[in-house]
Amino acid sequence: MNVFEAHSRIVEDYTSYIHSFLKITDPEISRVVNEELSQGKLWPEPLLQFNPSYKMAGSVSALVNTGMLHRSSADIFKGYTLYQHQVDAIKLGTAGKDFIVTSGTGSGKSLTYIGTIFHHLLSNPTAAGVTAIVVYPMNALINSQTEEFNRYRDNYIKATGREFPITFGQYTGQEKEDAREKMRQDPPQILLTNYMMLELLLTRVRERSIRDAIYKNLRFLVFDELHTYRGRQGADVAMLIRRIRSRCVNQTVNIGTSATMVSAGSRTSQQTEVAAVATTLFGRTFLPEQVVTEKLAYSLSKKSALPSTDELAQGIQAGVDPGASVKALKEHPVAGWLENQVALEERDGDLVRRKPRRIGEIVGALAQASGIAEAECRFFLANMLQWISVVNEGLQAGGERYTILPFKLHQFISQTGSVYTTLDQDEYRHITLEPGVFKQDEEDKKPIFPNVFSRASGHAFMCVSLVGNRLEPREFRESGNTDNEDEVETTDGYMIIGDDVWDPDLDAELLPESWLRQTRKGLVPQTKQKPFFPRKLYFDEFGNCSESEPMRWWGWFMKAPLLFDPTGGVFYDTRTNEGTKLTKLGSEGRSTSTTIMAFSVLRQLNDAHYHPKNQKLLSFTDNRQDAALQAGHFNDFIQVVQLRAGIHKALAESSTHSLTYLLPTSMSGLTMDQME
Repeated sequence: MNVFEAHSRIVEDYTSYIHSFLKITDPEISRVVNEELSQGKLWPEPLLQFNPSYKMAGSVSALVNTGMLHRSSADIFKGYTLYQHQVDAIKLGTAGKDFIVTSGTGSGKSLTYIGTIFHHLLSNPTAAGVTAIVVYPMNALINSQTEEFNRYRDNYIKATGREFPITFGQYTGQEKEDAREKMRQDPPQILLTNYMMLELLLTRVRERSIRDAIYKNLRFLVFDELHTYRGRQGADVAMLIRRIRSRCVNQTVNIGTSATMVSAGSRTSQQTEVAAVATTLFGRTFLPEQVVTEKLAYSLSKKSALPSTDELAQGIQAGVDPGASVKALKEHPVAGWLENQVALEERDGDLVRRKPRRIGEIVGALAQASGIAEAECRFFLANMLQWISVVNEGLQAGGERYTILPFKLHQFISQTGSVYTTLDQDEYRHITLEPGVFKQDEEDKKPIFPNVFSRASGHAFMCVSLVGNRLEPREFRESGNTDNEDEVETTDGYMIIGDDVWDPDLDAELLPESWLRQTRKGLVPQTKQKPFFPRKLYFDEFGNCSESEPMRWWGWFMKAPLLFDPTGGVFYDTRTNEGTKLTKLGSEGRSTSTTIMAFSVLRQLNDAHYHPKNQKLLSFTDNRQDAALQAGHFNDFIQVVQLRAGIHKALAESSTHSLTYLLPTSMSGLTMDQME
């Protein structure tokens, strides 16, 4: 699959979805909005980031030979080659020292504590009870880690023909009662759980056997994804750790892992900061040398081998052969340039990963370094990255664990906001999608006002607060109404511009009879509804206004909440939400936006002919309630799509292009009105 083509289609799908909500009758506002969206206002150019290679340190067998790991570790981790940071962490753990591992995603952080725990249990075959607790922030991670433990067990059995000497199990609340009872009867040596269930294990009577097994035997306390425990949750976890340690017979080795705790500063400053966090969380002093950071290595070339301008130019002009060998990729000058200038940099004697950069920035830098036009460089870069993908796919298919310059795109999607305009009604009107209070580029600052749009007509409604004889901006749905006698009276509402918006003499007759009363002068509003009727208001570009003194412009002021929409002829119940009547630039919700993009990603995988089991999408949410909501939203979306697709197909195959329906027997005597 071409990641750039897939990315482009996903953005196009989301763009089409956003445009389906845009109903703006003001031609100038519509023009500005469309221009901003076409330039990626809400979906800026993606960031490109390379995953660098980690420094290798040797095989598990080599560590076994040095005595750092038990000899059976070679059977459990058969064929494994370790990174330097993995070896550094295991060295601390097997020596009985606390440690924190901070390295990138996919760098084998979990193997550091698993190897440490396995070494202890293999070296102490009579150890019973819960020797190690591994706490994960999500049950999905626990399920995944359990599968990993199963693979280690199978490796050992296959290599030795003997039963795996270590017991492990997960206790999360999602297991069936018989599995829980089995663990209560015979607690495993390694317990995988989440911090909330761990709290319950220590307090519920029926889990007393597990609690006692923890307090009597615990040696290792591990918290994966350490960065998730902050704020109130972090305080809860810190207190939980202190409670466990205070009751345990043995002194525990405390271990944490994280990929995103600190990214700025030198390696030493990062270690110092992480050590301070770990000290607070675990309640034990962590020194900077107990924080293990990733150690990177060049996978293609060295810094001294940075290609020349001529070499880059020749490489770009020669184009890309996606079927070329791995050796050709490693020797390509642009690949070397990408690793040295985009993926890695040397800082204070250490090799560190660079921050993600916009593709346009990378193209510009490549054009400057090679002397080739940006358009040609952009085309070549896309082909080069596709070549990298093809090579890495081949390496993985061949069973290789390590790939060459794997990369990922970071696409940020912003939720649509408001359109902001000044009060001018001529060529000087300023229209922007950027929020603010004033138009900043003029000596006399003019206020800018959020605009919302009628769902019925698309007409613009400026969100204003009428404060005495001034119009002031207010955000949609925010209230500034006040009845405080010491303050200037404030009335929230909307300014609607247009000669044809409201005609008191003609349009009043179209309103509900209960809103009006007959007088000698004709129909007039009822006292209760009168404040909500349109009022003619004169104003200038600085917000000065008057109901009697003519000024530069005029419009109709309507108090919020709206009882009716004069631009669309729609009447509302007093309980109707303002968001049902008016909309900001877009009406998309986060759940719907996520569903649309998820569906688009899965469709791209299907169109690329990936096997159904590989058509997967991983989504993270703050909590399980949000995850359940998103899953339900996605399932509802699929059901609606299937229903509409079925109706569409039935209509297409119908000779009359119309559909009839059959009523169930119990409903056959009902009229349509009764059914509704």
